[in-house]
Amino acid sequence: MNETTLQATPKGELPHLKNGKRKSVQLRLTPSEHADLVQAAEIEVRSMSYVAYRRYQAGLQLEQSKQQ
Repeated sequence: MNETTLQATPKGELPHLKNGKRKSVQLRLTPSEHADLVQAAEIEVRSMSYVAYRRYQAGLQLEQSKQQ
């Protein structure tokens, strides 16, 4: 299984970011999920959105691997 790491990319480097447009996504978390996300972000010294996106990507890969 391939492992990928998310790295920051300068604005305009990726085709969908050329105009600097990003799509916001609203997440609804329980208080315990929020606390877990805050704690993980503090431990990793990353933003909460970065940690949430990384978790989303991991879940997506898992879901796709189950479909194959």
